[in-house]
Amino acid sequence: MKTALIALLLTLPAWAWHPVGHKIIAAICYDELPGKTREKVDALLRTHPDYATWTAGVQGNKARWAFINASAWADDIKGDVRFYDDTRRDAQPTPTLPGYPDMKRHTNWHYINFYFSPDGTPFPPVPTPNALTQIRLMIDELKGPNAPYYLAWFEHVASDLGQPMHSVSRYVTWNKDRNGRPQSDLGGNGVNVDGYTNLHAVWDDLLGNTDDEAYIDWMARRLRKEFRPETPVELDPEHWSQQGFELAKTEAYKFPADIGSNEKPFRRTPEYTRNALAVAHRQAALAGRRMAAVLTQKLN
Repeated sequence: MKTALIALLLTLPAWAWHPVGHKIIAAICYDELPGKTREKVDALLRTHPDYATWTAGVQGNKARWAFINASAWADDIKGDVRFYDDTRRDAQPTPTLPGYPDMKRHTNWHYINFYFSPDGTPFPPVPTPNALTQIRLMIDELKGPNAPYYLAWFEHVASDLGQPMHSVSRYVTWNKDRNGRPQSDLGGNGVNVDGYTNLHAVWDDLLGNTDDEAYIDWMARRLRKEFRPETPVELDPEHWSQQGFELAKTEAYKFPADIGSNEKPFRRTPEYTRNALAVAHRQAALAGRRMAAVLTQKLN
């Protein structure tokens, strides 16, 4: 079974940081939590309006799987008609329901664009709000009246910041908008890979897309066992995002600046894929432990 699962990882289609990736990281986090902290997060999530959805059909421990499934909620609401896209100019607010401070999808909370250019193309300041500005808010609100809402958001964004492509965006001379001005590659979404996908999707889906409890449990156990930090994890999200930014530059964009257009797509090598998987696995284990450390510090 393990051999088949590993082989599956090497051939998975690329998507977004698949919900399974978030759930694996949340499982690592939950299993790292001390008992008292675990009881507190369980109690918080039981009061979230979507708790019944997160526990529907669960075969294992319902409290644990509520925490695991909550980690994907911030992506789920992108297609939920109760919520609206507040980043659109023509946004139409939806009624605020009990248990939510607002019904915004907050799509710009999932990432931070630290810009860089390998060929000297000028780039703008980092836009706000972003994952780094908002994760600090989420942490601050973990003991506030909307703690269940912000806990689900914290789970999601803390794992996003473990994915290098959620902390970066590249500017290069060939990537221009319709007016001929340099434009962001949107965290690798604008980098063509192998002629059919993009760089962000390649990295987002490295933890798999087999959305069942057995796979998530297996991968979480594997990563917890294989990657144990020698020193205490860093609690500052600024460090998480900067570390992701450096990994993106050195590992994800490991190809010349003129590569990535439709005419000159990036062609992955087996070595690149193996290295990307190794980085993603280390980052997932680290993200889970970071989350657990912050929750333990904040809720105790």
